Formats: sequence, C-alpha cells, structure tokens
Amino acid sequence: MDTFRLSSVAKKPLEFSTSSALSTVADLLMIPKNSDDIYEPALSKVLEVFGLGHGNLRLLNPVTGELELMASKGFASEYSQKFASIKIGERSAGRVVRLKGPIVWDNIQTDPACSNLHLKRAGMNSLLGVPLLAGEGVVGTLMVASPERSRFGEGEVQLLSAIGRVLGVAIENAHLLSVLKKSINDLTKLTLRLEESDGIKDRLLSVISHELRTPVTVILSNTELLAERMFGEINERQRTSLLTVRASGARLLYQIENAIDVAQLEGGEESVHPEPVTIHDVKAKMGELLGDDIERKKLDVRWEIAPEIPTLFTDQSKLVKIFRNMIDNAIKFTEKGVVAVRISLEKEKKRIVCQVQDTGTGIPEGQFEVIFDPFHQVDSSHTRLYGGMGLGLRYVKQTLGLLDGGIKVESQVGKGSTFTFWFPVRHGGEE
Repeated sequence: MDTFRLSSVAKKPLEFSTSSALSTVADLLMIPKNSDDIYEPALSKVLEVFGLGHGNLRLLNPVTGELELMASKGFASEYSQKFASIKIGERSAGRVVRLKGPIVWDNIQTDPACSNLHLKRAGMNSLLGVPLLAGEGVVGTLMVASPERSRFGEGEVQLLSAIGRVLGVAIENAHLLSVLKKSINDLTKLTLRLEESDGIKDRLLSVISHELRTPVTVILSNTELLAERMFGEINERQRTSLLTVRASGARLLYQIENAIDVAQLEGGEESVHPEPVTIHDVKAKMGELLGDDIERKKLDVRWEIAPEIPTLFTDQSKLVKIFRNMIDNAIKFTEKGVVAVRISLEKEKKRIVCQVQDTGTGIPEGQFEVIFDPFHQVDSSHTRLYGGMGLGLRYVKQTLGLLDGGIKVESQVGKGSTFTFWFPVRHGGEE
C-alpha cells in the first residue's frame, strides 16, 4: 500500500521490535472478548505503543456514509461535539477513507492541507492516519498525532497500517459478537415468552375444559331423559331431533375430555393404572362409541386380530381412548372405502403392534411430525372440511409414551394413511 506523505522533510525512523508489534496485535484481538466498548481500549493501546497522547478512532456508518467519532484522546471536549461525525473527503480522516491508504502530515502547523485547529492549538506537528480495514472495505479510520515534526517514519506507518487491518477485523468481530449476543438474548426472551404462553394456554385450557364439561354432561343427561320419554310422550320427529342433539353433545364432550386429558398429560398429572384387559373388550367398546359414526358414513371397518394375542395388563381406560382417537380420526378423514384395524403380537419384544389404516385424504410428508403437535390440523384454515380441536393425536402420542409405547405414520396424499402404534403386553414388565 502506498503512503501519501504531505511533506518532503526527512523522516526519523522509530524502531519497533517484532515481539512488541506481535504483542500489540494480540492485545488488540483480545479486546472484543474482554470489553463491550472496544474503541477506547483499542485507541489507548495504540497510543501507549507509540508513546503518544493524541489520537482518535472513527467508524464508517454504512447508512449515513459518515465517519462517526467513537474514541478520542488529547482533544478538547468541544472537538467531540463539533466533529462527532464528518463526511468522506472532509478533514484528515475523511481523506484517509477516500485514499483507502495511510496519509502522513510531517508539519501540520505550516501545512495548509491540514486544517485541524484543535491539534495546532495543542502544539501537535506530525499526524498519521490509516484506514481500518475488514474484508475488502474500509470500516473506519485511526489517527495519531505527535508534537514532534516528521515523527512518523516508514516503520511506524507500516506498523499502524497493520494495526489498522487487525483493528478493523477486531471491530467487525466485535460487531458480529454483539449481533450474536443480541440474537441469543432475543431467542431466550422469545423462548421464555413461549414457555409462559404455553403455561397460560395449558391453565386456560384446563379451566375452560372443566367449566364446559359439567354443563355439557347435564345437557346430555336431560336429552337422554327426554328421548326416552321420561317427561312425557314425544313424536318421532322430536325424538330424532333429540338424538341428533345427543350425538352432537357426545362428540363435544369427547373433545372436551380430550382437552382435559392433554392438559393433564402436559402437566405431568397423569399416571398409569394397569389391569387385565383383552383386545376383544376394546373392540366391543369401539362398537358402542363409534357405531353411529360408522353407520352414518357407511364405512367398512375391518378388524384383524391375531389369535395369539394374550390378555393384556395395562391401563384399560387409556387404551380405549387411544383406539377411539385413532379409529375416529380414520373415520373422520375417510369419505368412502375401508378402515382396517390390525393387531398383532411381537413375541420377542413382548409388545402389541396395532395398525389403523384408512383410504382417506392422506397427509403430506412434511407434516408427519407436526400432526402430533397440540391444536394442529393438516388443513388449519377456518374453512376446513373436518372438525376437531387437533388434540387427538397429541393425546395418543403422549399416552403411548406413558404406557412405554410409541407411534409412527405412513401416508400418501389422496390415498390414505397408516398409523402404527405399539405398547407392552404387560405395563412395567410384570410377569
């Protein structure tokens, strides 16, 4: 890099040892790690190395295109106020940016090219300015001044230029570190807000669910009594209407209970109560709970149960809810065709493997994981065709985890889905 020197006066070289120069560079590189304000420490270190008391450091603002004063030593307070920012090309620092290289003034007292009255009044004679370089561009300037004429020889120019390159990289690193810290802080705050909102959501869900369950249960009970003519005779049209109310209310109650179950699972309030149960007991219960829906949609629900399935020892109520959610989900998304329920035994692993396969709408591959998130629907728009709160699969996954089981899905849009889930024959491994 060529040096632009505004004088022809002989230069007095000042020798610097290699170890001293390397030590300075190392110290400057460490500043971003040890201080939030790197500019004052960096300028102080440079002036200490050169044995000087006057200097300043400016950064280029990429938005305004001006050089902003970040640190200064030896200048009167009014200098910082009056020249807080300068344009490129103006004053000595602005000329350094324009030249993109070092500039030396050997006698600023007599040189009309340097109009820095503050330095002249302070008795300064020599001035050296170098750009702060990072990547391919100038990010700022570093200026040092001395009361001695022709103070800066080629050695000092080269050393300060090298420091300018190191300092430019250090400043850029400090900026990146600051951005990273801010991003981490923002992410931490966002995570805390999300955790807080999840807690509020769970508490709100639990309260609303409990408040809804009681009146819905009362409505269902009274509807049942009216339909059974306990309060007097009704005609068939009235009874059909009451049965419709009962069916809709039962589905609403099912959704509310799912919400309560999920809230309790998420809060770690659920426990397992194992007891003897057979798969045929579960199948019979599905007929009671889902028979109307199967008949209404005219679907063919086929059960394939391996003959060697033993009596299970697990939580019967949770198992019934798992099967209900899985089969109900298959029925809901299947307009025509078959829902197949296959149950087999993996003897070596002592577990039951179940498959619920439908010929419904299918699930895009990118949503195989998120469908188990709470309140998720494959079609989450307000105009979606299928109802539900998006809690069924969440309940199934959480409950299977509680039963030491698991679940996975295979699907193809337009051709249907197959959910495979498993759980131990005997919960806890009891013999």
